[in-house]
Amino acid sequence: MRGSEMERWDIYDKDGRCTGKVIGKGQALLPGEFHLAMEAWVRNRRGEFLLQQRSLRCEILPGMWGLCTGRMLAGEDTKAGCMRELGEELGIQARPEELRFLRRILRQDGTQLIWDIYLLEREIDCRELVFQPEEVAAAKWASPAQMREMVAAGELFFYPELWEVAEQIERI
Repeated sequence: MRGSEMERWDIYDKDGRCTGKVIGKGQALLPGEFHLAMEAWVRNRRGEFLLQQRSLRCEILPGMWGLCTGRMLAGEDTKAGCMRELGEELGIQARPEELRFLRRILRQDGTQLIWDIYLLEREIDCRELVFQPEEVAAAKWASPAQMREMVAAGELFFYPELWEVAEQIERI
């Protein structure tokens, strides 16, 4: 979403049912209201994961390394949003059948998000990625061991589900 366009979000209940209410980005959610978001894990044949460094222009976690994440626009489900975010932020064009749903997390930590996690298995040369400059500064592949080192060094954002999802993907 660029320029003066107002990003709009559908509101869901805790069971993932759309309430029909739509709010603008930045508007407060009421108790019991949730918004859809996604997290994309991209894995190569070596078992490494694609990480992206957030732009220094980002309002939240500038300069921090993380996974591709995003909030869904009104009318968009998390699979469509995942494809959109991968395309917008990194220039990765994914098809729906390539995205494997891993799990849903209800975040009640003040963010009020229904957080869906997907896996995309793809060989990608980081030099060929096209970054959205407002969102992404760099990208690189990292093994689970390198990710642990980055978390310990405070370079990689620690998602509460990080190690569980990495282990789940390893079993696939």
